Amino acid sequence: MTSRTGDIGDNISDGAYGDRISKVALSMAGKSLSHNLKPRGIAVAILHPGLVSTGMTNFNPHGISAEPSVKGLLERIDALSLATSSHFGIISSG
Repeated sequence: MTSRTGDIGDNISDGAYGDRISKVALSMAGKSLSHNLKPRGIAVAILHPGLVSTGMTNFNPHGISAEPSVKGLLERIDALSLATSSHFGIISSG
């Protein structure tokens, strides 16, 4: 489980360097695992639950509730295959 701060291609927000570094490292580990595990038929999911309106996000009014986030995560996991292994999947309200 990661967040958008771990997506190097979407590096637009300021600060939080420790958080960014740890999320990028997690994404790198997932990508490496996907290459190593592919010959064994094992896919790796790198997922972002979306902007979920919780205490951690100060109940951001633009966020989604936990239920659609979990539903979206489960759909991504169900659709996971070797072809989609290690692709960064973001859950959104749309």
